[in-house]
Amino acid sequence: MSSLAVKNTRDTGNIKPVVLIVDDEYSVLRALARLISPQEFTAVWVPDEQQGLAALQDQAGRIRIIIIDLKSSGMGGGGFLQHARHLAPHAAVLITGPLGPFLYQGGNFYEFSGPNLKQDINGILLSIAQKMDNGLISRKKTGRKTERKDRFGAIIGRSESINAIYRLIDHLQGSSSTVLIQGESGTGKELIAQTIHQTSPRQHRSFVAINCGAIPANLMESELFGHERGAFTSAVTQRIGKFEIAAGGTLFLDEIGELDRDLQVKLLRVLQEKEFQRVGGNNTYKTDVRIIAATSQDLSQAVQNGHFRDDLFYRLNVIPVHAPPLRERRADIPLLLDHFFNNTAGEMGRCLPVLSEEALNALKNYRYPGNVRELANIVERLLTMCPEGKISVKDLPQEVREQAAVAPQTANVLNDLPDGGTCLSEVEKELILKTLELTSGNKAAAARMIGITRRRLYLRLSQYGLATA
Repeated sequence: MSSLAVKNTRDTGNIKPVVLIVDDEYSVLRALARLISPQEFTAVWVPDEQQGLAALQDQAGRIRIIIIDLKSSGMGGGGFLQHARHLAPHAAVLITGPLGPFLYQGGNFYEFSGPNLKQDINGILLSIAQKMDNGLISRKKTGRKTERKDRFGAIIGRSESINAIYRLIDHLQGSSSTVLIQGESGTGKELIAQTIHQTSPRQHRSFVAINCGAIPANLMESELFGHERGAFTSAVTQRIGKFEIAAGGTLFLDEIGELDRDLQVKLLRVLQEKEFQRVGGNNTYKTDVRIIAATSQDLSQAVQNGHFRDDLFYRLNVIPVHAPPLRERRADIPLLLDHFFNNTAGEMGRCLPVLSEEALNALKNYRYPGNVRELANIVERLLTMCPEGKISVKDLPQEVREQAAVAPQTANVLNDLPDGGTCLSEVEKELILKTLELTSGNKAAAARMIGITRRRLYLRLSQYGLATA
């Protein structure tokens, strides 16, 4: 492994923390290694990301801080971070970017402002290390003071997970880096993509979206790159594709995990060479398009399973964004309810409804397997089915009522816990029996209320000798 290490000249009796500097072919960060104080840190410089990952595997316990550029060639700062956070979960990653550095540590992104890295690299590193030792890394400690926002662009929410996305989009404002958004269906991945586009230098050019899972594989190549007249039987005229339509702007590739493997190869070439050919043509066209991709699949797993090319994954995963499910951002549900009720009532020409306290609590506590999209659909349904403007629990969808009804039952089981405790199987058995009473023996409804599959419920009934219950 090629490296530059600064040796210790002062024996403190302690092993010094290692600062890993991951560079690329342009070596823009190499000078930092020579500026780091040998009395405080051991600086290790590596010339590419693969050697950086190898260094993490060898010295994960000693590496405290990693420095990499956001636009590093290869997998990029974001792609490197995806691997680094698993190899060295306790390390802080300082990512340099066009608007200055930002910090990742312990699963969170933090704002970071202050002097230029080359001006005071040692002060910055000592500050980060000290705060890590004292558990003081927070948004207020490592950067300029920030307040929670309730919305940003088309995105609504004030939870920490959503505000982390706001801060990441802020850092991307001067960039055209490729972004990969992963999250469950209905979490608002396209809204995130639109907000990234609207706050980028390309905001005055086109935002073009295409769903890779909604178009047959034999037509997808033409949709992306266009075709020449006579390229195939139905090609009676020339047609330009999405890459030409989005010229100078952003192309949003939704459900990228559904893309046919042959097309994955062609998309990879476009990302690498910045050029393409129309179907049935010989002319080569240059392209200047920013790619934002999204998927509800776990692309890392798809790569391992051989369903998605690893080289394309790394090209797309320069800036990774996780769109959290609604159940992980419950603090946002009241804001979203207010937004959807106001917007939908206005579109339908209805007055804003009055929700009973029980109905509101049920909507707040529902798990929303369909995420924000499901919440919006529930609001539209309520406004349609309750024209009088009053909504009670009985007006809510069955699945919401069922989940609201089982919550108090669970609480009673725990409240009645004997002083000597009880085994988990007894609690589970009692919960199943009470839920079956609540559903009048309807096992499918009971399984939904408990949050398990019907097959698992039958297995539990058999296990506890309740098969006839």
